[in-house]
Amino acid sequence: MFGNLLNIAARVIPQQSVTWYQFTERETDELGRWNNQYAEPVLITGSWQAVDVQDVLEMGLDTSKIYRQLYTSNPVSGVNRGSSPDYLVSGGKRYEVVGDADWYTQDGWKGLVCMEAGNDDG
Repeated sequence: MFGNLLNIAARVIPQQSVTWYQFTERETDELGRWNNQYAEPVLITGSWQAVDVQDVLEMGLDTSKIYRQLYTSNPVSGVNRGSSPDYLVSGGKRYEVVGDADWYTQDGWKGLVCMEAGNDDG
């Protein structure tokens, strides 16, 4: 009915650039440890916002961590059984996707909950 509401809102709400690392597979190294493999990084845009402490509490997340929410028209994935989440880099910080509101199939956007996971190592 309305189409992609995020794209409509993006005309008036400033968008930020974020680097997206899409999980591809897990491989074992010579010691039998699992290592995650990611596709080449892609620059995407979205509305990058802070998450209120009250919202963190309501989601049952660790309040000692820093969370951000990204609203984007890209199919970024969170934690799924048998795989690892994609991750994002913004402002020199790495963020793991820990949850999402997935409206991608229906309306072409996602609301991602991301946890700061340290500095980007490259």
